[in-house]
Amino acid sequence: MLKAGVWYLATRSAIYRVDRFSAVAVHADRRFDRDRDFDLAAFWAARAAEFTRSLLTARVTVRLSPDGMRLLRHVADPAALDEALASAGEPDEQGWTTLVLPVESPEVAYGQCLRFGPEAEVLDPPALRALLADAAARLSRLYGPPSAEPGRGRPSPGHP
Repeated sequence: MLKAGVWYLATRSAIYRVDRFSAVAVHADRRFDRDRDFDLAAFWAARAAEFTRSLLTARVTVRLSPDGMRLLRHVADPAALDEALASAGEPDEQGWTTLVLPVESPEVAYGQCLRFGPEAEVLDPPALRALLADAAARLSRLYGPPSAEPGRGRPSPGHP
């Protein structure tokens, strides 16, 4: 099959990129007949979803506001969405929901969690929480009231 300009060989158990083959041998005494019930599109979709899910090896525990819950579909990897929603507890007294979000890596999670803005609080892992706290502090200095320290806070009126 050809997908996005790359040729693949699909077998019952796996998919192989043809450009990674180092050698191919033709066996004239062997024959292959495609299974008439084989649905290539369904097979590819299932394998692609399986592969994407396999990349989601880390987990982040977050509290999301009601607006954060609405943003979840736009922020999370689509392959992570079902698992994240299944892990969601009931909203707390402020309407915030705690859930576990599967992510590819802490670095990817950092970018995803920043997209939530103030609609998410990372509870775990602590290292990601610290990175986001640092980002929030830097944003506060950048967008906060003008500071006497050069390069900190908003520029004062008349300052380029």
